[in-house]
Amino acid sequence: MAASVWRKGRWWREALSAAMGSLLLATMAAAEGIPSPPLAVPWEWVYALQEQARQRQCTLIGLLRSRPLPAPDPQWQVYTRLDLVATPQASRLTSVLFAKNTRTQALQVIYQASASVYDPAEPLDFAMILPLAWQDNTLLAREYAGWFQTDLSWDRAVIWPLPTDSTGIPPVQVWEPPPALGYAELLGWDPQARGRVLFAVADSLEEVPRLVSVGSSSDWLVRGTATLTVPDSSGLEEGWIGAVPAGSAAICHAGNFGLNIR
Repeated sequence: MAASVWRKGRWWREALSAAMGSLLLATMAAAEGIPSPPLAVPWEWVYALQEQARQRQCTLIGLLRSRPLPAPDPQWQVYTRLDLVATPQASRLTSVLFAKNTRTQALQVIYQASASVYDPAEPLDFAMILPLAWQDNTLLAREYAGWFQTDLSWDRAVIWPLPTDSTGIPPVQVWEPPPALGYAELLGWDPQARGRVLFAVADSLEEVPRLVSVGSSSDWLVRGTATLTVPDSSGLEEGWIGAVPAGSAAICHAGNFGLNIR
């Protein structure tokens, strides 16, 4: 799998995530079918549960669900669920992308981002699938995976077409980013070419990212550069719904739910 390596120190990661969200809004303003701001990675929720697990010296389970993203066909909507297992020594976060048929209320699993499938000998700490936007009847989602407290992560584009009566639930396509030594982050659909996606790519952490367009045949085109500005961090976790009511403590578990303690 092609890898995009980038630094995930806490302050740097939060700043880049906020900046990428701002860049996405500015870049995608001309695109159709984007009803709301992009879904932010809920790092504060992750950090808070990890800290609780260390303080309480037990295993905590966190569930977070994104608000539904309606499809152009009102019969369908999608959302993702994050599953976080936090122990005093380590954590693992996985994610599942669902499609809901609003007419029948049936749920279908579209894609599962599992932290163990990339390298069974060295499972990743987190793997998230984040829905970004529709283009016509096709969904674009961001798969984001890597290790906590390291410099390694991966971004890939996950493409899913809406079902039709004759095809049932279609499979996803996964598009890799262009090679990058610093980082590559999926931003959304390319507003200049339908059916293509846009990555921000850099070969060093100090470099201004290049906007790179990627198509289904893995060809890529440089669209220019992007100026990153970090907005106020308030409201970064809007769009998420927690399974535990606000102010309630998570249940303390004795086991580690299969999490290997390194």
